[in-house]
Amino acid sequence: MYQVMENVEKSGRPPAMVSLGLARDMVRRLVPLAGERVGLDRALGRVTAEDVVAVCDCPSVDSSLKDGYAVVSPDLRLAAAAAPVRLEILGTLTAGQDPAGCRVRPGTTVRIMTGAAIPAGADAVLASEFAREEGGWVLALADAHPGRNILGKGTDVGAGSVVVRAGTRLHAAHLGLLAAAGVHELGVHCLPRVAVVATGSELVPPGEAVGPGRVAASNMVTLAAGLRQAGFPVQTRIVRDNLEEMHRSLEPLLAEHDLLLTCGGVLDGDKDYTMRAMAALGVEPFFSRVRVGPGKGTCMGRKGRTVIFNLPGGPPSNHVGFLLLALPAARRLAGERDPFASSLRAPLTRRVRGRAGWTQVVYGRMVAGSRGCEVEPLAGKARLQLMAGADCLIELPEEVECLEAGAMGTIWNIR
Repeated sequence: MYQVMENVEKSGRPPAMVSLGLARDMVRRLVPLAGERVGLDRALGRVTAEDVVAVCDCPSVDSSLKDGYAVVSPDLRLAAAAAPVRLEILGTLTAGQDPAGCRVRPGTTVRIMTGAAIPAGADAVLASEFAREEGGWVLALADAHPGRNILGKGTDVGAGSVVVRAGTRLHAAHLGLLAAAGVHELGVHCLPRVAVVATGSELVPPGEAVGPGRVAASNMVTLAAGLRQAGFPVQTRIVRDNLEEMHRSLEPLLAEHDLLLTCGGVLDGDKDYTMRAMAALGVEPFFSRVRVGPGKGTCMGRKGRTVIFNLPGGPPSNHVGFLLLALPAARRLAGERDPFASSLRAPLTRRVRGRAGWTQVVYGRMVAGSRGCEVEPLAGKARLQLMAGADCLIELPEEVECLEAGAMGTIWNIR
């Protein structure tokens, strides 16, 4: 059987409700998807599946860090503005030019451009701002000790060295480093194929008018956008409140995707068919509630190789369950070693209250304060506007019932 999660204990029925910490541990134990080889043009945001080794040195030769003059350093030992040293200019070297046949001897110099190879005989570069040319000569107005303004061969990257470790999510500078190391292709974890399904006969897809009694499928739009922003391919669908239709629609999605997210239908109402459909489809549940607010109704399970998160229908609960658990699960499947490693600590601008034995989550906005970056807790009845105006979440763990103004809070950046 395809292994989705490491070390999952078989202990009968899953716990009805788990702590946020235990839910996160289950996400951490998900097994990343297999690897594939891609070119650098497709590697941005991907997670390396193996250590990446440099193919070549960078720079490939000793090269100049400055526009200036390649010199024999003892010639300039006593050089100063008041006592310049006169050197004969033998020629000019530019970046990429072969220095073969060019040799600097005592009393001579070669004009050199940034990135050009250091010619034989030279052991330093005098920057051009400390020199003045006169005809075919240069007056050196300062000294230049051995190695001055020279970037040694392999200083940035040494051939055969590991330049990026396995489990690294690649950003733009990583790609520049890999290009400099002569790497054209590398192994990365496959991206999970994700489906987002909104359930409810009242839902209206994007592009259609929202009539009386109907509701825009905003949860589906929010989740799909969040996944695409994180770099994951996603398919969306709306399924009506009909158990037979849910079964018919969800069965192929489970077979074709690595991660399935559903929105709504996780409670026990007459029209809450989602969990009944999950049971009928043979989904193995891991948990059916989380001690977190909002987001309590978040459920996690699997069928074969597919991981499933059933998220509540209320927008804040849906959004928080996605941000705290489902999106990190996508990142874990994509190869991240710990998708919960990005929290930070920052002082709060005002008091926030929690609940004993419960993880409380509050939307927040980062602001400039007297102590640098601070976090302003947000409140209000306009839920969707509150969500749109936030750039972070404030997390109060189960043992914390209140954080006063100025206290340090655990912050999750959601932008």
